[in-house]
Amino acid sequence: MYFCRKMTNSMKVLHILYQSLPQISGSSIRSRDLLMAQKNVGLEVVAITSPFQVSNGSQEEIDGIIYLRTSQNQRESISDLRKSFSERAFRFFKIFRFYFQLKEAIKSQKPDILHAHAMFFCGLPAIFLGKRFGLPVIYEVRSLWMLKKKGRKGLFELIVEKTLFKIEVFVMRKARCVIAINESLKIELKKKINPNKIIVINNAVNIELVKSLKNKTFDTKSVEHGKRFGYIGTLTPHEGIDMLIDAFISINTTYPGARLSIFGDGIEAKNIQNISDKIENVKFHGKVHPNQIHKAFDTIDIIVNPRYKNKLTDSVTPLKPLEAMAYDKIVIGSDVGGIKELITNEYNGFLFKAGDKADLVATMDSVLKLEDRKKKEILKNAQLYVLQEKSWAANALAYKVLYEKVSSDIGY
Repeated sequence: MYFCRKMTNSMKVLHILYQSLPQISGSSIRSRDLLMAQKNVGLEVVAITSPFQVSNGSQEEIDGIIYLRTSQNQRESISDLRKSFSERAFRFFKIFRFYFQLKEAIKSQKPDILHAHAMFFCGLPAIFLGKRFGLPVIYEVRSLWMLKKKGRKGLFELIVEKTLFKIEVFVMRKARCVIAINESLKIELKKKINPNKIIVINNAVNIELVKSLKNKTFDTKSVEHGKRFGYIGTLTPHEGIDMLIDAFISINTTYPGARLSIFGDGIEAKNIQNISDKIENVKFHGKVHPNQIHKAFDTIDIIVNPRYKNKLTDSVTPLKPLEAMAYDKIVIGSDVGGIKELITNEYNGFLFKAGDKADLVATMDSVLKLEDRKKKEILKNAQLYVLQEKSWAANALAYKVLYEKVSSDIGY
């Protein structure tokens, strides 16, 4: 059975998401912007989320997009907290029920394309149902998620992780096309699958949304304050917020008027809050809702993304540096692969050696000493970079072309 919309100008895409708004994460923000941008270029889009997405019913509308919900447990949620084997096994077997829920969604929505987003929990049912209904499946990989877990691992856990990775590879090999969100990730994926089926569609910024939020309370003179450092994002060990706080202590000694604001949530939140409470001029603000993000940016002049270097951070492109550029903020980032793809040192931002506190302190100091002319030049370059190369409007057109190709088997 194949649902064909014939020769109409409208193409319907069913996005299969592990998580979405209102749960806040870099992944859910990318999904929101992706779906909104696709809708704006004339695609018909609808999303279905995994049983682990907290929901307020069987269907929700967010920013004009319909999200079909499959969770039956309002307490179920997605987090980075380590789970016991029994919990992980119970969650894994929910994939069978999700298969039938996705099957019903395909029957009712009659999409032309199945666009599954990592992890395999979404991709595997999509592969089997795509074959059953004669629908092309695109699989989008945003990170090598299985590398997030750190620490010593027992033999059993290593076997489980290798098995899950093999399932991921199976999904990628069976998909019509695989999307990677940066070149570093593509290099990793090429080791396992045919490189000809991988295309890169980078992270981007919802320019129109940023403009509308900036107009609410944005202080265009805030950059003149000069000494307000900040971090906005998920608080996990690899983000390096502990090192940022240590570096700020040195900066604060030289520049008593400096401030450091930390916004976010995650498994390190409590630890970061405890550290922040003991240090002068460091303030932990906790989680910020996407619709209030402009208020967080309005309290910061210089955004710092101090990620430690590992295989995961080398292959994942963070969204927040791009948002910071769009909000007219100076950006400092570590030289990990995912950030180096966004920042050209001393052109649209600044890079320091990952994990090197002394180099971070030196970079923060040099930014504070920038002449106004150089500062304005970097801010202008950053704005142009985002507008010309990192907008979701451009990405949406790339997706539209890709959907047309896979639907007609051109080049795939």
